[in-house]
Amino acid sequence: MHLLVRDAAVLPAPEKISVKADGAERLAALYAFPPLAEGQVHVRAVMNTTVDGAIAGADGTSGSLHDPDDSFLFGVLRALSDVVLVGAGTVRVEDYRHPSGRSDLRDPSRRPAGADRPVLAIRTTTGELPDSVEADWPTLLITPPQHRETVLERTGFPAEQVIAAADEEAAISALAARGLRGIQAEGGPSALGRLAAAGLLDELCFTVSHCTVGGSSPRVLDGPAHRTSWELSSLLLGERSTITRYRRAA
Repeated sequence: MHLLVRDAAVLPAPEKISVKADGAERLAALYAFPPLAEGQVHVRAVMNTTVDGAIAGADGTSGSLHDPDDSFLFGVLRALSDVVLVGAGTVRVEDYRHPSGRSDLRDPSRRPAGADRPVLAIRTTTGELPDSVEADWPTLLITPPQHRETVLERTGFPAEQVIAAADEEAAISALAARGLRGIQAEGGPSALGRLAAAGLLDELCFTVSHCTVGGSSPRVLDGPAHRTSWELSSLLLGERSTITRYRRAA
């Protein structure tokens, strides 16, 4: 793949980035979370779409849209995050067993909190989760206060791993209180839509796969109406994907 835009500036000539270990190191530096003070967070949304705007293929999952370019970047991004935040609906249709990222980027840790793997944080109101979700990954469950007892009973998770949060701000604050400052939000579209409407997204990382699928797939952000301005921070062009990164405009 080739890097065309870095730090919001068009490069005088494209820079080639290999899809090997040296390329992963370069992308890790490019996508590193900014320095974060205690209690400060940076929330990055990560999603894959097609040229015609779909976020899922014919099988109803985003996995069928992945390609080598997207998968390479995705492995790097997960290796940088303190926590992977995702809605339960997405967990039920995608594989969230061990969202660790590239193993060759774990030592030394690139995560703001310094752990060797990310926490998995799942938004749920019912506690209906696949058996593959493991409490000791570590995994946190985030649920509205009125549903906490139901989630505890259904999942059997330890009480300290089930967080009561009335809204998106409370959920993010609860993660920050646990030292999880580099937050990667991976959807689904309703979860990202709520974060966007609440003004909590600092960064958008979108991969556009060079294909169309038609159908009635939902959009990337599916939530309350809002308007936020974004600045193109970096642009990568691969053989099968165009990879964009936007930062919220000042």
